Amino acid sequence: MGWLFTPGSTRRGLIAKRTTRWERTTSDEMKVTSTCIAHCFRGSSFSGVLWTVWERTFEKDGQQVQPTERWIGCDRLEYSKRDEGWGYKDMEESMRPYFYSCPLKYLDMVPVVASEDWRAGVRAYHARQKEKRLARQQTKVVA
Repeated sequence: MGWLFTPGSTRRGLIAKRTTRWERTTSDEMKVTSTCIAHCFRGSSFSGVLWTVWERTFEKDGQQVQPTERWIGCDRLEYSKRDEGWGYKDMEESMRPYFYSCPLKYLDMVPVVASEDWRAGVRAYHARQKEKRLARQQTKVVA
């Protein structure tokens, strides 16, 4: 999928839009509700990644008719001077995005694994970050 830009948009506004709960009713009167239960932005002033955890429920006549689903979303966000606003490219875990800064707790929130290779990359990323923090702390103690 390509990039979607909205002229005049802000990063804050785009994040609010991309994390807003939505629902629809199917032709057989089943209500499908998708709710963002966690999100964070990792990046800089002009680009980054919006990590989300979504939960989808399925109800008919007030009763749950299908098991609840959860998934991890990965939206690449970027500011474009040409398009004069913020845009996004949406992905999710099964697409094996080349970004690994997803919070580790999000992996626990979504027990169904769509890509073990990607999750291994997330764990390796956080292990490297931890090593860097420990090395900086040791440098400060010695100095």
